[in-house]
Amino acid sequence: MKGLILKDLMCLRKQLIIFGYVVFGVLVVSIMYVMSARFGNIALAGGKLLTDQGLSAFDVVNIAKLALVMFMLLPIATVGDMANVFAEDGRAGFTKVASVLPLSIRQRVMARYITIFAMFGIGVAVDLLIAFTLSLLTDMISFGELLGIIISAASVMSIYSAMVIAFCIMLGYGREQYATLLSVGIIAVAGIGLNFPKIKGILLDQGTGGELLKSFMNVISHKSYVLLIIAVITIVLSFTASVAIADRKRGRM
Repeated sequence: MKGLILKDLMCLRKQLIIFGYVVFGVLVVSIMYVMSARFGNIALAGGKLLTDQGLSAFDVVNIAKLALVMFMLLPIATVGDMANVFAEDGRAGFTKVASVLPLSIRQRVMARYITIFAMFGIGVAVDLLIAFTLSLLTDMISFGELLGIIISAASVMSIYSAMVIAFCIMLGYGREQYATLLSVGIIAVAGIGLNFPKIKGILLDQGTGGELLKSFMNVISHKSYVLLIIAVITIVLSFTASVAIADRKRGRM
């Protein structure tokens, strides 16, 4: 299993290089952002939104937080694409010999899951260091809120990656893009379904985008445990389905 994990990590080496650049960029830009939000142009823009657009101070703070959240998601998102591993295996012809490896199908599937969640562990650790640094520089958002956002981001990406693995095994080599689209589509439909009443209200002019933004920020920063529980359930179901599908395909994955 160690050999398979190392092989998968080598397939992700380009993403690891990009990850290093992203981490450096996120750290620099985030620090510049929070400093500007306190003393610079972003603070002035927030003041104009209050006076010119009629937004409340709460809405302005949430918009500023959302922009910061987008930065924080990048390190985790960079390491979350397992479709590349399946594509590289197919190009190298590894799928043709994988079934004769002296490992059970369950162990081979487990190696994939260990690889991706080891990568997520690295992303989360780096995000925690960035979050701690930012919490020392600004009172716009607390370390506790940033921690919740990091857990939420890791949970959503874990759900996505778990589904990508299952769909890649089910669809086979050359259909990794379909696996990605299916995973994104399911998550998008679920997100829209859960927030449909608020979205419907906005479309019918019976609600505001501020309410939807407030709900979104509340969930990812204060109710991250909900997404974490959903992620754990999804991973277990995905792993079980992946083993069953790979077994039915006689180990070709």
